[in-house]
This record gives sequence, C-alpha cells and structure tokens, in this order.
Amino acid sequence: MRIRLRLMELNRAVCLECPEFQVPWFHERYCQHLQRKGCESISAVQQQIHKMLGEILGGMNYAKVSVLTPYFYAIDFECILDKHRKPIPYVEPRVLVTEGGKVQWGPGTASQEGTELPPGAQRVAVDFLDSKSFCKNSHHMKGEAMMRKRHLEILGYHVCQVPHFEWNSMELSTNDAWKEYLRKKIFADQS
Repeated sequence: MRIRLRLMELNRAVCLECPEFQVPWFHERYCQHLQRKGCESISAVQQQIHKMLGEILGGMNYAKVSVLTPYFYAIDFECILDKHRKPIPYVEPRVLVTEGGKVQWGPGTASQEGTELPPGAQRVAVDFLDSKSFCKNSHHMKGEAMMRKRHLEILGYHVCQVPHFEWNSMELSTNDAWKEYLRKKIFADQS
C-alpha cells in the first residue's frame, strides 16, 4: 500500500510539473478509495482558524473546510477572492470531474484551474502546518510541504501556510492578533 502511495505521488508530481511529457493521471480510483477510507476530523486549531476566517471574510459561507483539489490534495480551507480582493461566497459545492485522464474543476470546464471562476478571481488555500511539516527542533520546512505548496500554486491557488509555531506564539495570543495575522496572509499582494 505504501508503494502505491509513493507511485501516486510520483504520478501527481510528473503530471503537474512536467505536462510536456503528457503522462496521464491514472490514480483516480486509488485516490477515491483513500478518500473514502480516511475519515480525518478537524482539530481544535483548525476549528479556531475556520471561525476566524468566517469573521474575516464576512461569514462561514465564504470559506470551505477540507477541500479536495484536482490530483487529490486536501486543503484545510479554501476561499475565493475576486479581482478587487473581495471574498466571493460559495453557493454550490465544486465537483471534480475526470475526462480522458485529465482532472478538472466542475462540469464543462476546460482547464485544471477552473474556468468557472469570475474573471480575475483567485482561489486561496489556507493550510495549517503542524510540527510534522518541519524538521525536528527547527523551523525548516520539509520537502513534502514545499512541494505541496508548489503544486497548489500550479493548480492556480494563492497558498497561505500557517505554521504551528507562529499560530501558537505569544505574539498571537488574542483573537484580534489571530485575525490580523490571517488577514495579512490572505489579502497580501501576490507578486
């Protein structure tokens, strides 16, 4: 089972980083099986972040929890900002569709980035990074977390990573400080 997981990760990396090789995505069924098998619950910190996101964005319907992307990356939270950097509420759930080995956003879309977004809109992924994402006794991020960020950016996301040591720091010990921290991460200019 572990070998199959590594093969899926390799297939995903080649599909995203080397599209010129035209390697098909052939782990759809395996990923769906893993998704059904795993029933991860949301941690207390993630519940806290979700509540803060609701307050920052203007309501709970502006942020989705535990979003599954094309190529089966699970994101803690997703929100969408329009071209003026204003949050867009979710009206209906987004559906993943596979067509001829290509993973797409929703029905009728032509690309992986999702043509259903309004012009100029941007998907934002907010991920909480626990201690497993960093080298022991260090703030140095492991390669898996860095690759995940790169892949999400290839899929069209602006990625906001929230390291556990920043979130749990003395500097961020009040609700207002947490909200300001998330606001800066989400609404920062993407250059």
